[in-house]
This record gives sequence, C-alpha cells and structure tokens, in this order.
Amino acid sequence: MRFVSLTTGCSGLRRGLRIAKITALILLCGSPIQAQDETEDWMTQSLATSLSSRFRVINERLNQVAATLEKLPTVSGTDALGSRGFHSNFTKFLSDHWLQLTWASPQRFDSIALVPTRLTNQSGDATNYGFPEAFRIEATRFKDGETFTLIEVENTQLSLRRGEPLVLNVSAVGIESLRIVPLKLTPLGDKNELFLSLAEWMVFQKSTNIARKGVFSAKASTEGEYGWGLRYLNDEQTVLGPPEFPSLGNSLGWHGDSDPAWVIIDLGAVQTFDAVRLIAAKGDGPTKGPGFGFPVQFHFDACSDLSLGDWQTVWNSGSRNIKNPGYNPMTIPFTPAKGRYLRMSIDKMDTPDEYTTPRLLLSELEVLHKGRNLAAYCTVRTSDRRKIISHDGIRVWSAASLTDGYTSSGKIMPEHLWVSQLSERFDLRCEKTLLLQERDELLRFWNRLAIATIIVSLLLVAVTLAIWLNRVRKGNRNVLESLRTSISNDLHDEVGSNLATIALLSELTPSAENIENINRLSRETSLALREIVQITIATDDNQKNVTDRLREIASLMLSDHQWTFVVEETGVFDLKQRKNIVFFFKESLHNIIRHAQATRVSIVFKKSLHHYHLLIEDDGIGINASRAEHPSHLRTLRQRAESLSGTLHVDSQPSLGTRLSLKFPIIH
Repeated sequence: MRFVSLTTGCSGLRRGLRIAKITALILLCGSPIQAQDETEDWMTQSLATSLSSRFRVINERLNQVAATLEKLPTVSGTDALGSRGFHSNFTKFLSDHWLQLTWASPQRFDSIALVPTRLTNQSGDATNYGFPEAFRIEATRFKDGETFTLIEVENTQLSLRRGEPLVLNVSAVGIESLRIVPLKLTPLGDKNELFLSLAEWMVFQKSTNIARKGVFSAKASTEGEYGWGLRYLNDEQTVLGPPEFPSLGNSLGWHGDSDPAWVIIDLGAVQTFDAVRLIAAKGDGPTKGPGFGFPVQFHFDACSDLSLGDWQTVWNSGSRNIKNPGYNPMTIPFTPAKGRYLRMSIDKMDTPDEYTTPRLLLSELEVLHKGRNLAAYCTVRTSDRRKIISHDGIRVWSAASLTDGYTSSGKIMPEHLWVSQLSERFDLRCEKTLLLQERDELLRFWNRLAIATIIVSLLLVAVTLAIWLNRVRKGNRNVLESLRTSISNDLHDEVGSNLATIALLSELTPSAENIENINRLSRETSLALREIVQITIATDDNQKNVTDRLREIASLMLSDHQWTFVVEETGVFDLKQRKNIVFFFKESLHNIIRHAQATRVSIVFKKSLHHYHLLIEDDGIGINASRAEHPSHLRTLRQRAESLSGTLHVDSQPSLGTRLSLKFPIIH
C-alpha cells in the first residue's frame, strides 16, 4: 500500500511539473500549445530554442548537415565482394606492418584515399578490419632520396567508421614513394597479435589515380591466401561497389539471351582507345549475388568499317577463367588501338553450379582513352533475339543500358569525386554525432533549469500569496479599527453631547421649557443613533434615498420653523458620501436651531455636470463676515466638506441671515 501511495504521489508531482512547464512555456515563449501534441521533450526543446542561441545554431547546422547528406553517395550495406585487398602477417610488433607505394618516376598528387577492408563471414561483420587507429604517411623525394612525414592522422574514429574511405588532401611534387606507418593497430581478439589490412589505396593527381602505375610492397603479405595480396590494392574492387550515386533508374544493364553472345559499340568515328572498363551486375537474390552473370572468358576486337569486317583482336582472356569482380568495375588495359567499332565476344559464360543455367549480365561497358569514356550513350548492337527483357514490370534489361551511365543501382560518377564525397559523408556523420551529443546535453540542462525555475516560481508564488494574505488580514484589521473609531467618534459627536445636556437639564427645576428641551434633545439623539446605524451598518438595499433621508431629518429638526426642501436632481452615493452628507446636513440644521434664531429655512439640492450642490439658507441673525470665512469657525462643517472632497462657502451678514453652499464632485 505504501508503494502504491508513493507511486501515485510521484505521478501527481510529474503531472504538476508538466502543467507548470506548459504554463512557463506560454509565459516565456508566448507561443500557443496544442494539448494533444504536448510532450515533455517538445516543451524542453521549445524552451531551449527560444532561450538558447547555441541550441538554435546546433539545430540550423544539423539541418544543413542533413541537407548535404542527401546530396552525397552512400555506403552500401551489402558487400560487393570481389577481391579483399592487402593483409599483413600477424605479429606482435607494430614496426612489422608498414605498406609502401613506389613509382619509377617522380610524381605529383593532391590527395590520397584509403579504403578500409570490410569482411562479412562466419565470424561476423568486421567493418574496419585491420585499419589503423592512428598512422602517418612518409614520403620520399625522387631527387635526393630524403624521407619526411607527409601527414599524420591521430584518430581515424573507427567506432564511427563503417568502411568509408578516408581521403587526405595533401599536395606534393617530385615524390618517389609513399609509406603508411601504423602508429596504433587493433589487436585480433585475445591473441594480442597485430596486423594491417587495406582494401584499396588510391593516389589522385586531379581525377587520375596514379597508384595504378606504381608498385606496392610490404614487409610481409599474405599473398598465398585467396583474395589477399598486394596486387589487389589497385584493382577497383572493394566491398563498397562501383563509384555511383544511388538512384534507381529503369535500366539494369545488358542481359544476353544467345550463345554465343556478342555486343558491338559504335563510337561514331574512328578513335584511339587503350582500355575497356566493365561493371558487373547486381543480383537480387541469394544465388544471384554481386557479379552474377559476369562472363568467365571473353575477348575484344576492333574495326573501322563493319562492311569490310576487318576485325583486329585488341585483348583476349585466353583459356583462363576471369575472376568474378563481384559488383565492382574491372578495367582491362591494352596496347592503344584504333577503330570505330569495338566488339566484345563472350567465349564462356559463368555457370556457378550444374543446377544453374549459364547467364550473361553486365551493367555498363565503357571504352576508355586516357581515362575518358568514349562509349557514353553510343549505339549498341547485340546478338540477342530480344532487345528488351522485363525484370519486375518497371526495370528492364536492354543493350542500350550498357552505355547509359547507370549501373544496376545508381548513376556512375568519377572515382575521385566518389571517394571524396564518401569521406565527406563520414566527416559529416561524425560532426552530426558530436552536435547531437551537445544538443542532448543542452536539452538536459534546459530540462533541469526548467524544473528548477518552476519549483522556484512556485515557491515565489507561495511566498507572495502568504505575504498578500497577511497584508489582507492587516488591512481588514485596520478597516475594522477605522470603523470602530469612526463609530466611536460619531457617537461622541452626535450622541454624547446630547446625553450630557439631557442629564444636566434633568437635574434642574422642572419647567415647561426644560421638558421641551429634553424632548427635543431626545428626538435628536434617537435620530442620530438611527443615522449612525443606517449609514455605518445597513446595506445599500435597505438604505433610503439620500434626499429622502435629508427631507426626513429636516421634518424632525425644523418642526418649529417654516422650511422648504427643493430637489432638482439626485444621484447615487456610497456609504462614506451618505454619512458625510447626512452629518453635514444635520450639523448645519443644528447650528440654525441653536444659534441662528431663524424662522424660515430654505434647502436646495441640485446637480450640475460634474458636481453636486447643497444650499442651506436661513433668515436668522447671521454671522460676522470675518468670522464666517475664518478656518476655525464652523470647523465640523468644514471637516465634512473636506471628507467629501468638496468646498464650503459661507455667505452671512449680521441680521441678514446665513447661506451655506456645499459643492462636491460626482464620483459615480
């Protein structure tokens, strides 16, 4: 039971904090929130976006990285097979695992590309098999034989690398040889044995890979093992496949349906060429893997005129079987030849086993001269009975696909640009990883800050509320004390003197005049008590209209006088105004009764645009002019006028009566 209560309490606290965070978000960000889409992560990100410039910079950069990654080629998750590359012997010494590339003449170059070995076998997936964690490249000058460090890489970030090429932009001139010297290698398993492995080593002079005209050497190499050897370091075969940008087109390549089969490329004019590059097809099943249908034996012929049939053989595989390159390019160099037409004749198709029908498939055929493809979009003729073979209702096999610039899975791109962009992709992925880590740290910081801010805000609200309640209580006590003081003063002013006078008159010898005075004072005292109750305690609903109250007071107090009461227009008054108007009126009539010796009294109550006017005029003995306007005279009346925020004007002359004029502002 205790566990359930604790869980419920924590859940309630989390809900409370979430609601508080929503409120804080509205206050801080001023942005509307859709309740159904609210999540704590979204709120934290919104707060961080609104208040952290670094968070906004990270998000902008992540968007830029994402946009750039969409424009770069990708690393295939499926191995293209072919040869594996170079592998040194297993030893315990780091110095045993260097690899060198030497040229017969001085070379200049501007970049070096290294493609890690990636193995997928029964032992599992080895993404960067034998690739050094740190290394340096030493260069030797052809002129003086001096060796120097060309570049040093301290961290190849193998934990993030998925076999992507590492491109190093370095410029050098007059170089005879390059040597890779590992500084840190990953031991194999628990054997603590070191080794160096590399799938491909490229050295680019602009767009030309000059590594293909050099000679590789190493202290030791596993030349006897299948697929391993120094010669495989520049054979274009890696697990990455052909240099392409993934883009599924309508064509898959050429699917020959005749035996014997041949294909003729029309170059459009007599041209010189020195190599042919074939790109294998990519199968779409377990038995049709990379390189499925690549011919085992074939040869190339060239001629200048088909009508003459003067075919000259420029290259022939002979009776030996060609090793399947997998889903990789295979460049076949030969002595430069001339011709308009190049014919590829298939001497033997691939038969993987006795149960598989021999097939012929190629995704692209390029005719090269100094690395430039002369066969792009050229006319193709074949021995096929069918010009187009449907594959899946969308993609087709056709002879024209051999020269359209597309492989089975993408658009062919220059090799140097391809490895450079794959290396850029890896760098961007590393940057993205670091940015995401930093953004997560910022989110955690803002989440903690938001919670802390909410808790502090709630505490401030609680303290503010406590202070406000305390002030309200003090204010109520002050109001109550003020009310008590007011009632006390009113009773003293209105009732106390009358009761004292009555007590004094009662002690004198009874007479008609004394009895009359006692009766009059008793009526005034009773009236005063009713007024105090009416004004101080009664509600607005059971209070009479002010002018009606004034008329009632006049009828009681001026019973021995002739009086008139004219009301031109009345209004609405609050309790304070009621009190001061009534007491002012009573004090004025009281003075007339006691001192004026008047017989007639005229009362007028009227209203102007912004003020009320109360005029009280009698025909009594009057007041000296100097006394009438003196501040100390009629002190009680002047205090009531000030309480009404008004002014009192007294106009009087001896034997000519007195005129009191009260003017006070309209509040309601």
